[in-house]
Amino acid sequence: MRLRSRGRPQESPPPPPPSPEKGAVRRADVTSQGQPAAVKRSLAPSLLHEPAAARLRAAAAADAAAPRADFLWAPPCWLHKPLASLLEDPRDLPILFLLLNVLLTTTPAAAALFLLFPPAARPLPHWLGAVYLLASYAAYLARFMLSLHYSQHRRLFRKGLWPLNLVAPVLLAPLFGVPSGMYHLHHCVMHHVGNNRAEADGSSTERYRRDSPAAFLRYWLRFALAAWLEVPLRCARYRRWGLLAASMAAEAAYFAMGAAAWRANPRAALWVLVLPYWLSSLALMFGNWCQHIFIDPAAPRDSYRLTYNCAGVGDNAMTYNDGYHIVHHLNSTLHWSELPGRLADSLEAHAEHDALCFIGTSFFQVGAAVMAGKYSYLLRHLSRYSARLAAMDDAQLITLLKSRLAPIKA
Repeated sequence: MRLRSRGRPQESPPPPPPSPEKGAVRRADVTSQGQPAAVKRSLAPSLLHEPAAARLRAAAAADAAAPRADFLWAPPCWLHKPLASLLEDPRDLPILFLLLNVLLTTTPAAAALFLLFPPAARPLPHWLGAVYLLASYAAYLARFMLSLHYSQHRRLFRKGLWPLNLVAPVLLAPLFGVPSGMYHLHHCVMHHVGNNRAEADGSSTERYRRDSPAAFLRYWLRFALAAWLEVPLRCARYRRWGLLAASMAAEAAYFAMGAAAWRANPRAALWVLVLPYWLSSLALMFGNWCQHIFIDPAAPRDSYRLTYNCAGVGDNAMTYNDGYHIVHHLNSTLHWSELPGRLADSLEAHAEHDALCFIGTSFFQVGAAVMAGKYSYLLRHLSRYSARLAAMDDAQLITLLKSRLAPIKA
């Protein structure tokens, strides 16, 4: 991982896994014939089409080596080491840099809209509110959402500094349209535990025709209007009473804060809190729709087949390698810097499960191409890394892609 700054902090490599006792062999590593599983796998014929697999590995390696663009600017180099000492994992410095960017720009700008334009004396001009929103979202929306995302899957600050872990999900999240305290409950608890199953995940894409703009509109409106009820109801359904209390407290605090902000300065509240909620809910739901647009009806519960990977695309440098979504669903606590390498190391497993991988395109571009019926674009970027995919002609590949767009029945 390379930071876009002069110099970089000393990174601590992760500790090596514990070694088994000499001569010990785990039962899971031995086949029914008494042969070590690793040996048997190495003797099995490869499922890969090696030329295409090599290109996919090269794309993953390029993502792993790319300079980080997850933040706009880094603090002076002499601050990197003391800042890294605050973190659970020093490799998360880009997340901390991004949060500092937001704290020093968007946060004071939002406060200025409330304080410098009292509604009775000098109402906030709507054009200025629009400039604030456009500038903040252009600079930070994708970066902040993915910083929030990975800081919820893995604790950002050390255990003794736990209050700092509330800065992003509680204090900063509402500036980007995410209700305080709700992201972890909705994404980590509901989406990842439910794993896109319609009966367990309120953001599941299973039941929708995923190349239909009308179906996406229904999907987005359901989230924007009903997520307030779905998260508490699902907590109650699974008897997660502590999470139920947390979700209700978070919602009550968010609505109380929003009401107070509206009474104090309606125009500022409109541009700082209300419009961001609708814009971000649209962006987040389209992102999730795109990530889970291809679902294999034969195995909709298989993490290899309910999403796909996007490698070798610039978005990965500013979204903590978010393109490796199969790898992320297989292990949501795997550090974001390890995602490209894990894909490269597990291509045989991806091929065994008929997983889809794209090169040089992002989730949003894939989703837009599906909605527009641009299958020629999808085929240009689809990696035919497996022998099965390489053996298919274009018509067969289009049929495969279309088969993964149909609604999954209960």
